[in-house]
Amino acid sequence: MNPPRLFLVAPGGVAATQIIACLKAACQAGDVASLLVSAALAKEVTKPAQDLGVAVMVSGEARDAARAGADGIQVEAGAEAVAAAREQLGKDRFVGAYAGASRHFAMEAAEAGADYIAFDQTGASAGGEPIIRWWSDMMEIPCVAFTPVEPAGLDILLPQKPDFIRPSGAMWQGADDARRIVSALMQRLG
Repeated sequence: MNPPRLFLVAPGGVAATQIIACLKAACQAGDVASLLVSAALAKEVTKPAQDLGVAVMVSGEARDAARAGADGIQVEAGAEAVAAAREQLGKDRFVGAYAGASRHFAMEAAEAGADYIAFDQTGASAGGEPIIRWWSDMMEIPCVAFTPVEPAGLDILLPQKPDFIRPSGAMWQGADDARRIVSALMQRLG
């Protein structure tokens, strides 16, 4: 089994130039698959991220992703929002869904056409089974361990078989921090 790839989430309130500098450092240090950005940052960040081979997802409206030329959108609402985003974006762009710790919403989102499901892996588990383990054992659609993880947390998370993991938010403090944090994760993944 391949190790999970990195799913980065840019924080609000940070300049696009800093996001791009941290993203470049992260890409040099590890296997960055995608970046989730706000609609406010999407226009400035999308092209530089795509030039690095990183798929850009926008948290916002489908039109925001289309205007920015982003690769897709992540919604945090019900199955109706997933279906609406899928209809607006078509099959050429990705639709991700944040399910929190809800198995019900995850399944509804998958049925509505989501390309991936993001989970809060620290949320309550049904019958003691972690939600990511349940999803990866039952479903084909990729999942994102959306709660940021430190290298030490990988011992618990990796056996659950997430497809993507999210590094610590401290990586956005500067390029050196991004390089250090991503390198530490990659060493544990390798």
